Amino acid sequence: MRWMLAGLSFALAVGMAIGTAAIRAENAIRRHAVEQAYRDVRDRQIELLRLSVEHLSEAASERLAEIHWRHLRAEAARRRGGQS
Repeated sequence: MRWMLAGLSFALAVGMAIGTAAIRAENAIRRHAVEQAYRDVRDRQIELLRLSVEHLSEAASERLAEIHWRHLRAEAARRRGGQS
């Protein structure tokens, strides 16, 4: 009877060790996925900040005036070409 209990205890210990290893492996996989998602979000935040700064520099008054004059000249050229 003692040998049977010892065998069952050993089998239970082996089963628990295998289960624990499987759970740890799954946790490592999930942790890696979460870290990758975090890095992706951080990269997108940095890109959003860069685009925001770039957009603000495009909206500078000198830049807007330059774009406006370019449109006015194009419209004047278009009207001159249509009347001739």
